[in-house]
Amino acid sequence: MLGAAERQQLLFEWNDTRAEYPHGACIHELFEAQVERTPDAVALEFEQQSLTYRELNDDANRLAHELKALGAGPGTLVGVLLERSFEMVASLLAILKTGGAYLPLDPGYPAQRLNFMLADAEAKIVLTQEKFSPLVAVSTKILFVDQSRRGISPPARNFKSDARADGPAYVIYTSGSTGTPKGVVGLHRGAVNRFSWMWKTFPFSPDEKSCQKTSLSFVDSIWEIFGALLQGIPTVLVPNPAAKEPASAG
Repeated sequence: MLGAAERQQLLFEWNDTRAEYPHGACIHELFEAQVERTPDAVALEFEQQSLTYRELNDDANRLAHELKALGAGPGTLVGVLLERSFEMVASLLAILKTGGAYLPLDPGYPAQRLNFMLADAEAKIVLTQEKFSPLVAVSTKILFVDQSRRGISPPARNFKSDARADGPAYVIYTSGSTGTPKGVVGLHRGAVNRFSWMWKTFPFSPDEKSCQKTSLSFVDSIWEIFGALLQGIPTVLVPNPAAKEPASAG
């Protein structure tokens, strides 16, 4: 039914979507490159406090070494049961540095759902705060990230692993509204592809800041966390109460 011109347009011109992006890079590698460019720039802001790129990277490297000691590495799935905080972002970076993937666990979810996801995904380790430890009923290793590690000297070099761009970066579970929740695997390459499109389509200005307000359990959080962070733009972590009541954020 299509003429030659319409066929050319429909099948070839409109599908010519190839674009250049760092398809061989992992998320944490792009972060480490940004640390090299702007080590003393503000990476994160949270409740009147700030963290530089160097400080955030040091925190992530410390955690990565602890995770490795617990058995984390390529192919390992690590649960993240944390409120929005500096430790939350450092935890995600640490997991990615080991070559593992993170499993978001919203503290606001019922314990039954949290433990279903942990068991179904066969997560080996959970990063959490002590106050949330009662929510974890399945047998797994627990690492408390709210314990101070600033007295520990940071590693001289970035943590190196066998992480690959075509490897998993995260597993986010569906809502389960039409049945049993299912884990959806997201790759480094897919996230970086999306980041690159956003950076070109909606570029940041040097004086801008970006807000992170979405639960880790929703895919929008991936851009909110890493979109600005990998470009040298400060990310403001919005506290949970303010995220639910925007007017209170001032």
